[in-house]
Amino acid sequence: MRAITVTEMYTIDRNCEYIGIPRRILMENAGKEVARYIINEFPDKRRITVVAGLGDNGGDGAVAARYLHESDREVRLVVLGRIDDSRSEIARENFRIARLLGVETYEVTTVFELYAIMDIIVTWPDIIVDAVLGTGIRGALRDLQYNAIRLMNMSKATKVCVDVPSGLDPDTGQVRDIAVKGDVTITMHRPKIGLTRIDAEKYVGKLVVADIGIPREAEHIVGPGDLIYLKWQRKRESKKGDHGRVVIVGGSDEFAGAPALAALTAFRLGVDIVTVISPRSAAHDIRSQTPNLIVIPVEGRYFTEEHVDIVYQYCTRADVILIGPGISTREATMSFTARLFEKLVETGRRVVVDADGIKALATHDLTNKIGKNVIVTPHAREYSLLLKAELPRAGNPWKRGEEVARQVAEKCSGGTVLLKGNIDIITDGETWKINMTGNPGMTVGGTGDVLSGAVTALCTKCDSAFHAACIASFIVGLAGDLAVRDLGYHILPTDVIERIPTVMRRLLSENVEIERALHYTSRGLMKALDLY
Repeated sequence: MRAITVTEMYTIDRNCEYIGIPRRILMENAGKEVARYIINEFPDKRRITVVAGLGDNGGDGAVAARYLHESDREVRLVVLGRIDDSRSEIARENFRIARLLGVETYEVTTVFELYAIMDIIVTWPDIIVDAVLGTGIRGALRDLQYNAIRLMNMSKATKVCVDVPSGLDPDTGQVRDIAVKGDVTITMHRPKIGLTRIDAEKYVGKLVVADIGIPREAEHIVGPGDLIYLKWQRKRESKKGDHGRVVIVGGSDEFAGAPALAALTAFRLGVDIVTVISPRSAAHDIRSQTPNLIVIPVEGRYFTEEHVDIVYQYCTRADVILIGPGISTREATMSFTARLFEKLVETGRRVVVDADGIKALATHDLTNKIGKNVIVTPHAREYSLLLKAELPRAGNPWKRGEEVARQVAEKCSGGTVLLKGNIDIITDGETWKINMTGNPGMTVGGTGDVLSGAVTALCTKCDSAFHAACIASFIVGLAGDLAVRDLGYHILPTDVIERIPTVMRRLLSENVEIERALHYTSRGLMKALDLY
């Protein structure tokens, strides 16, 4: 069974809620599994102390305490803090339910109060259930947590850890201060990477993986949980360029709108500097559409191989380069695209290839150069052309996702493919996900350029190209759903772009971040002028 990181588990947990499996159910199942293991494996041990933190791990412990109490064990629940202070609503509920049903509960807020009941932890129990921290460890332990772990380690009772021994880093297996030395660790859904390290064995004890009802599909759907991979925060002292520099290479005598749509999307997703490089005739048209864009013209009506070196110089100033929107399929232009792509790949910069740029890669047999810093965004016909493979038939999207991942692994070199369709498939050949946002109204021309602009923008805000593609697909689809809800099947690509800020602010609780960034004098003035 593949071990996963804390971030992966967080994503799965939140996306379960998105597909209709509430976290409340997962907490119930987790606590029940802990209790079931104890009841089955330790039938003669009757006195059990559950030491719980205020987070979700503590909520798992409260559920376990309730089930153990119902099995006629003597149970004491020690909560490190006031139940009402827990920031987890479902944890608060489970603490209250356990207490209501007769589980003897102690709320301790100071080390003095903890040591006043130390016998309940050290000498009284046959079993201690550690539900203090789990995967929620952040930095140094607080005094109350440190001393609770110390008391648990002093006890000769059998120690059962919920998900992760408290104090152990679940990603590295390292211990900064102190950690519970468990006899058994019951981890949820999949083992966390840190639990599998050799150095962690003396803390983990026997490792048991509990099935808490997370479906396999939850690991393969893009949802709100994926936004944890997005670096969206801005420091007060930020300056121009800190949040991304993007170059878009596209446009031709016939197609000036495509690069403009991609560029406007990148701006809407928080990129600081977006530069469009286009042939002169297209550049004029792009400039006339909006004053927001920096547009660099090159001579001619189309890109040719003569433009490779000058365009490349501009691209070396960017974090991410998008090639392809509106660029055309003229033979000279396709040669330009292929040569520019090869040069950029050698620099290690992130490159996104869309539209006619994909045809250029296919024509010049560059599929095997789609490496880890490259994202291509084909529709079905472009996919078949690029990979020289028949696209798996529509049907079960999960099976289709697996097959697409297999084909990409065979043909590409670790790059990411975002296959556009009524259900998008995103894969780097090793990992794959599907996105179910979006609707038939988004077949209107130009929404593909919005998507490629979004992918390019989010590449400046994600460590992984794969996650950037996943989040972009989700965000653009959701903005399109919002546009169709408002306007029906009468939307323009710009309608989708205009709704991206609404989607982002809601998903990221952006108002809180903005509140922190505004200077207090400005907030005071806005309130005084009734502008706040």
